[in-house]
Amino acid sequence: MSARFTVIVAAVLALTVATPALAQKAKDTLRIALNDLVPVIDGYTLGAGEGAMFRASIYQMLIAFDERGEKFVPVLAKSFTRVNDVTIEFELRDNIKFHNGNAFDASDVKYTYDFLIDPATKVLFKGRYTFIKRVEVLGPYKVRIVMQEPSATDLGDLAYQMPVYDAETHGKLEDKGDYGRTAVGTGPYRMVYIDRNKGILTERYDGYAGDTQNFRAPIRYVHGVSIPDRQTQKAQLITGGVDVLRRITPDDAKEIASSGFDSPITPGGILMYVTLDAVGRSSNKIMMDERVRKAFIMAVDRDLIVQTLVPGGKDEKALDAICFKPHQACMPSRAPYPYDPAQAKRLLAEAGYPNGFDLTLHAYSQVKDIAEAIAGALRQVGIRASVESLPISVYVKKRSQGEFTAFVGTYPTTSQPDVANIWNFFFSGDRDYWHDDFINKVAEEGSREIDVSKRAKLYTPALDRVNELAYVMPIADLPVQWAVHRDVAILPNLLSIMDATISDFAWK
Repeated sequence: MSARFTVIVAAVLALTVATPALAQKAKDTLRIALNDLVPVIDGYTLGAGEGAMFRASIYQMLIAFDERGEKFVPVLAKSFTRVNDVTIEFELRDNIKFHNGNAFDASDVKYTYDFLIDPATKVLFKGRYTFIKRVEVLGPYKVRIVMQEPSATDLGDLAYQMPVYDAETHGKLEDKGDYGRTAVGTGPYRMVYIDRNKGILTERYDGYAGDTQNFRAPIRYVHGVSIPDRQTQKAQLITGGVDVLRRITPDDAKEIASSGFDSPITPGGILMYVTLDAVGRSSNKIMMDERVRKAFIMAVDRDLIVQTLVPGGKDEKALDAICFKPHQACMPSRAPYPYDPAQAKRLLAEAGYPNGFDLTLHAYSQVKDIAEAIAGALRQVGIRASVESLPISVYVKKRSQGEFTAFVGTYPTTSQPDVANIWNFFFSGDRDYWHDDFINKVAEEGSREIDVSKRAKLYTPALDRVNELAYVMPIADLPVQWAVHRDVAILPNLLSIMDATISDFAWK
C-alpha cells in the first residue's frame, strides 16, 4: 500500500469507522469514476475508451449480434433479409423516436451511411464504412443497402460499428463532431450533459420503444465522474463520492476489499499479445530467425503469467491463438509452442546465441506488469530483456514506424468479435511485422466469404501458421476488475459475452 494512500485511508477511516459510505441508491444515481476526460460520445469521432461504456446504451444500430446465441438480431430494424451476396434489405421499426423527440425512419439510415461513405467526410476509421456502395430508400420504413463487393463482415460492421444518427440534428451542425456532445440517440439512456469538469450524466429514456428484450436501463441516472488520479478515486469511493471504479489493479482490489467494498471481474474482450518482428522492420534483426522466435515463446510460462498477473486468472490458461473462442471463425487446430526453457536455450545456441543477447521489450502502462514478467522469464534462458514502457501515443507512433523488435500490445476485440477483424488489425497497414504471402492471401479470401463455416476453414491454417512460425505470442484476455459499493451489482450483458456497459449496472 502506498504511503499516500495509507494516509488517505487513515483519515477516511477515522470518519467512516471502516464502514463504506452510502451509495446514492435512494437517488437512483450511480456514479462511476472515469480515468480520462471524455470530450464526446461518438464512435465516428472518438474511438474506444471509457466513453464506449456510455455510447453503447445511448446510440443504436440497425441490428446487433447475440454472442451467446450466435445470431444477428434486429434493433432499429424489425427484420432483415439478405437478397444476395452484396444486398441486404431492412424493414425498420415505425415507433422509434430519438431522444429529442424526432421520429426515426429510413431517411435517417440513408443520411447517416451516405455521410460516412462520402469521400469528403473525415471520420475515425473511415475504411470501416466504405464497404457500402449505396443506400436505397424503398419506403418510409424500408431500406436496401448495397455493398461494393461481397463482405464477410457486412452484418458485423452494421451491428458493431454503425449507429444511426438523427439526420435533422446532425445535418444542421457545422462541426459534425459536435454531435457527440449532444448525443441524440435512440437507446435506453439519453445524455443529460457532457462536460469537461462535471463528466457525463445520462438518464433512463422513458420514451424507449425499441428492443426491450436485449436493452435495458436498470438505474435511472448514471454519472461518469472524471477523476484521473487513482488515489483520489479510491478515496472518493471510500468516502461516498463515487460508487464504482473501473480497471483497478489487483493490489488496489485488496486494499479496497479490506474497506468493505466488492471487486467483481468481468471479461474485457481485450486481446493481449506479443508481436515479434519476423520481417526485420526494426534495426535489431534478431527476430528474423525462426529459432529465436520459438525460443522467445518457449521461454515464457504463459499460463503462470495469466494465473498470477491477470485479474481473475487463478484457474485460467493462456490463449491458443490470436482470437477468442466466441469470435466468429476462431477455430485453430495448433497451439503455440509450450513452455520449455531447456529447449529454448538449445534453440538459441543453435541459432548462434549460446550466451544470449540483449533485447528491449516495448510496452505501455496498461501491460507494463505483463511485460516485466515476460522479460524476467526471458532472462532465465539468456535473453537479457529490459522493458521500455512508453506513453500510448508514443508507443503507437513507434509501432507504426516499425521501430519495435518485440512488443506487448492489446486489442479491444469487442468492436467486432470476428477473426476477419483480428486479421485486419494484425496483418494490414503499419501493424504488419510479418509480410506473409499466405496470410495475406487468406485475408483477401476471408474478407469476401460470407459463410462463417467456410470462412473458419480458410482461417484455421492461417491461425496455425501464426503459431507454427512463432509470429505472435498470444497471452490472454485482459479482464476488467472493478471496485463497487456493496449495493451495486454488475449484471451479465444481454448480448455480449465480453463487454459491460452502463446498462449492466443495477442496485442489489
